[in-house]
Amino acid sequence: MNSRLDYEAIPDWTRLRERYLAFWRNEVADECIIAHIQNPNPHQPEPESWMQAAAKENYLNPEMFFALQNWRRTAWNWHADLFKYRIASYGPNVFVGFVGGQPMFGENTVWHEPVINRLDAADRLHFDEDNHYWKKHLETIDFYSKKLAGVEQFGMTDFGGPCDWISTLMPTENFLVAAIEDSDRMRDFVLRLARESNRAYDILYPRITRRNDGIVNWMPVWSDQRMGTVQDDVAINFSPALYAEVFLPALREMASHTEKTVLHWHDGCSQHLDALLGVNEIDLIQYGHDPNSGVFTQKIPEMQRIQASGKKLFISCVAAHEVETFIRALDPRGLMMIINTASDEASRQMQDDVSRWTKERMGALGI
Repeated sequence: MNSRLDYEAIPDWTRLRERYLAFWRNEVADECIIAHIQNPNPHQPEPESWMQAAAKENYLNPEMFFALQNWRRTAWNWHADLFKYRIASYGPNVFVGFVGGQPMFGENTVWHEPVINRLDAADRLHFDEDNHYWKKHLETIDFYSKKLAGVEQFGMTDFGGPCDWISTLMPTENFLVAAIEDSDRMRDFVLRLARESNRAYDILYPRITRRNDGIVNWMPVWSDQRMGTVQDDVAINFSPALYAEVFLPALREMASHTEKTVLHWHDGCSQHLDALLGVNEIDLIQYGHDPNSGVFTQKIPEMQRIQASGKKLFISCVAAHEVETFIRALDPRGLMMIINTASDEASRQMQDDVSRWTKERMGALGI
């Protein structure tokens, strides 16, 4: 891997790198939590006409996709611990397309259509290095690697998660019924896909990091070690017992594959928290908020349990008026959050406030 000195184009990268390393050591560098502060850009340029078309070329042509991402990123201004990065995924749960799923290319993102109705057809779906979308993805990876070297952090592809894959590959109702009525075969299917995704990860990782300083994911979290990202948003539909029996083995298989593992989760799936805290291979939980889950700050007891278990906590996305409440209730060690503000001025003020609140919290804890 390249030296961090190769990333002088990323503002303040040397200091940011040390802050992230301290985060993983459970330390609070500069007496301030890791804060990703962002606000809408009131002066976003108009897109080129082709950028708003639902065309697969926008996502599969590396040069066009790179330009599309450039424009989309102008919607936000980034502050504090946010840094230049991007990933080459054309949409969420992109691994589905690499096992036989059919992408639906939209104006704003890419989803996938169901391709099987029953688990009887699951044997048709495998990770295949001759898969058209996989080959296109490798082309994008190679293009991005050259374009970003020394300029931006290049992130690991967002594969998605076991439960979410199957809910995409099958019609939703069929998937939910099969998980209940044919749980053994569902577990075997999703566990096989998890192992195949690990194989795909091993192919991509050296390609992405050959000109990289460490690795970043889509959230973004940066690490100097091999880092994987998992999720299971659709787990909201299942009881703790069923999810633990059918899907958790695949999640653990993926989590154990890398030195660091980040779990993207939502408070709507709170019923599974005990099971997730029991997966030692998960190092960090990114805890997101579902609009139907009540006030986000009411979930602080669950966040405290995450920290008490020894896992790091990444809260997203936090409204500006809630930030102080979270900081004063949680341990700043191993704490990270995304904070939304209204303007550049508000973001700069928030950066000062976060630093002040962190110092006061550290003093209260005797750190």
